[in-house]
Amino acid sequence: MKLFEPRYLFALTVLLADITHSAEALPQQTLLFNSNRTGNYEIFRANTDGTGELRLTRDSNHDSWWPKPSPDRRKILFVRAPKGKHDDYAHASTWVMNADGSEARAILPHRANGWKLQAHPEWSPDGKQIALVAGPTSNPQIFIVDADGTNPVRLTSNGRGGNRPGTNIDPSWKPDGEYLLFVGCPRAWCLRGSYEIYRIRRDGTDETRLTFNDRPDFDPYYSPDTRGFPGSGNIAWLENTGGITHWSIRLMNTDGSSIRTVIDDGGINSKPAWSIDSSHIYFHRLPPKTPGLFNVWRIRRDGRDLRELILPRPAYVNEYPVNALN
Repeated sequence: MKLFEPRYLFALTVLLADITHSAEALPQQTLLFNSNRTGNYEIFRANTDGTGELRLTRDSNHDSWWPKPSPDRRKILFVRAPKGKHDDYAHASTWVMNADGSEARAILPHRANGWKLQAHPEWSPDGKQIALVAGPTSNPQIFIVDADGTNPVRLTSNGRGGNRPGTNIDPSWKPDGEYLLFVGCPRAWCLRGSYEIYRIRRDGTDETRLTFNDRPDFDPYYSPDTRGFPGSGNIAWLENTGGITHWSIRLMNTDGSSIRTVIDDGGINSKPAWSIDSSHIYFHRLPPKTPGLFNVWRIRRDGRDLRELILPRPAYVNEYPVNALN
């Protein structure tokens, strides 16, 4: 066999190109977030101390937000919509790109599967599936799809135990992949104070309500140190504690017990995301009585050491920070 024959050189070139293009994994001390500093929303990365910012997406005709690293940290899941439609999930599509920002592609185009909205996509711990909110705008549900966007399966209100009527949103996975958290209405008609946190098996059975506070609860996430035995790990979530400008971050045990406060200072503290080692929570925040825009902050899980990360405080929005798989 002559290794330098054209056919072998071609095969070697393809192999090397594939190896080269296989995106390197994001370092563990990397933070993903999105920002509108370019006039539209793009996705950036930085070190977990806020330094070393690097832009990953470059599409001035669209807004890109909600970045989520894959379990192997080689890919990033995100949401995209036409420019000016940031956080407008009726116009959204779900995308994946390499960790360096290359090869961005839609895995769930706008109106895929006849859905009128797509929102809140989250990788499964093994990277083989994605949970998201989808369906009609008036009554969205939790679905699970394969990592390439195929084979959608409805998880909530499916007749297998998760059969409570109403809206079901904000899915996230337990680290072992056996359960998910989500936010739902315990009533058929969803009043603002009716959103509570539930746990459900990935097959749609064994639905259990975890909060009973009659306040709007959103974005629950298991800490990465959660294991399969009682007493391990915590759930962090967002709670509306007083009007549209007063949002707090709470913590509880994984069975819903021992609720305590991480931060409740009268400001808007939004979208908690755990650090890989479960020691800190990243979030975007607007401090109380402070003019300005959302910025990225970090706090210890016990409420100590609150720190603003993107400094000096910018004249643009930085939001949806994430470090771990959540």
